[in-house]
Amino acid sequence: MNTEDQYEAFAQRMEETYPKMFANPYGGFAVSQGWWPILEKLCANIQHHIDWKNRQSEVVSQVVVAQIKEKFGGLRFYYDGGDDEISGMVRMAESWADASCEECGAPGQRRSGGWIRTLCDHHEAEYQARKNKSNE
Repeated sequence: MNTEDQYEAFAQRMEETYPKMFANPYGGFAVSQGWWPILEKLCANIQHHIDWKNRQSEVVSQVVVAQIKEKFGGLRFYYDGGDDEISGMVRMAESWADASCEECGAPGQRRSGGWIRTLCDHHEAEYQARKNKSNE
């Protein structure tokens, strides 16, 4: 399965699993697949929290995703709704991504040199090799 097919399958799975969260246009998942597990855990925890808190009456408004993207090597998860616990979950997921390779999810760090990315040593070496080859 190529990367585009993997992305389509991931996006469809997320939208079907969390239809309330992805009810409005949100621009897709503008992050590489290394962060997909972080987003899956985050969305699962958010929806579980909302459903649990709202068993008797609506106490927590439904989270609706506005945008998910990478910016300056970090995960950005923009949304409407929720409460302080959900805000903490989002900050935790963004922190988790700060230390995870965008490509594979392994431990990573922010790398500069043009576009700022968070990569493991392996993917940074691949990136540098491609960059050096294109400069030849």
